[in-house]
Amino acid sequence: MAKHRIIITTEEELRKHWSDSRCPNFGFSFNETTLSECLKLDENTWEATYETMEVTKPVTYTYLDVNAGGEITYTLQEGEYGLYN
Repeated sequence: MAKHRIIITTEEELRKHWSDSRCPNFGFSFNETTLSECLKLDENTWEATYETMEVTKPVTYTYLDVNAGGEITYTLQEGEYGLYN
């Protein structure tokens, strides 16, 4: 996992969750849950951190398809997944 830093200005930004279309069924979020856990840069800005998922060799995942039934299997190729956008 690679650790990344993002500058935020509100706690609402800190609560954001995001996904990566290249790796379905995974979700990403910041490590901190409140502004008090973040590094305060000045009066109105803080630094929040998050970690991505780094795949160093192809890995296969299987998950249940709740809508259609059955299972879905996919393989993630080498790369970094979950970058904040």
